[in-house]
Amino acid sequence: MRLMDRVRAPGGVLSPRETEVLQLVAEGLSNQQISQRLFLSQATVKSHLVHIYTKLGVDSRTAAVAVATQRGIIRR
Repeated sequence: MRLMDRVRAPGGVLSPRETEVLQLVAEGLSNQQISQRLFLSQATVKSHLVHIYTKLGVDSRTAAVAVATQRGIIRR
């Protein structure tokens, strides 16, 4: 039930790891580069991105970076 509430509610707070992944996306790193930098699998990076998109209410890397920058979540 809690999981469904989080999925339905865009604008949720990003976890520290999601913020870290999104910052690296903003720096132009690919999923593979992010996985190597953070010692994660590429599947985990993709999973973080899906959660980020849901929480920010977006559907692309570019939109996620734009929204996060506007909200002061990340710096460019």
